Amino acid sequence: MPDGLYDERPRLYDAIQSEWDYDRDVAFVRGTLADRGVDPHRLLEVGCGTGEHTRRLAAGGLDVTAIDVHEGMLGVAREKCADLDGDGTAEFRRTGIPDPDLGGAGPFDAAVAIRGVVNHLAPADLDPALAALRDRLRPGGVLVFDNSPLPPEGNRPGLDVGRDADEAVEYVRVAHHVATGDGRLDWRAVTFTPDGDPFVDARRMTPFADERIADALAAAGFDEVDTVDGYGPDDDRSVFVAVR
Repeated sequence: MPDGLYDERPRLYDAIQSEWDYDRDVAFVRGTLADRGVDPHRLLEVGCGTGEHTRRLAAGGLDVTAIDVHEGMLGVAREKCADLDGDGTAEFRRTGIPDPDLGGAGPFDAAVAIRGVVNHLAPADLDPALAALRDRLRPGGVLVFDNSPLPPEGNRPGLDVGRDADEAVEYVRVAHHVATGDGRLDWRAVTFTPDGDPFVDARRMTPFADERIADALAAAGFDEVDTVDGYGPDDDRSVFVAVR
């Protein structure tokens, strides 16, 4: 079933996320790699979305293999990275975890999965996904990803009204996490835009405990695992840094 936001309206996704600090995330990744003595050349980005992190990473000189399961998101990401200002490159593939088809690319110096990518996994897919990412890193390579603080019991509907930085796209969205009784959440949203009918989209999410993720990283064979409180100020995600 197509995703109303990710597949059909990726430009609206950009509007909804326009205040996110992508520069902060990329600075965190670069600083984290430098602190561990990694001078990256090849990087795997999982769940690249519309390419905001991708273009920043590639413009900074990295050769990025960026993957996402949503063709709508990839189409926008390719446009953003068509004329990169820098020495890096960006290659896009439609695939995802837990079993990414990278066409022989790798091994990678680093891999990232930024903004709750792992929370889209079913509980049983967490272990094989982390093992697959470890297998695609070179020895000493680093995996950086985060765990979103999702409400396991669900929450009340929330209202979001906004527009993008260019004031070209405006929207009103009502979103709701509903507990499913099997340890997962249904994320449901109704979005209204001035130029069309309201549309509904939904997806399953998993509110992983940090301890569950740490156990999966250990089982995957990562030699060193650190947990950091967010990518920077005002970020309440748990960020995992794992070294192969």
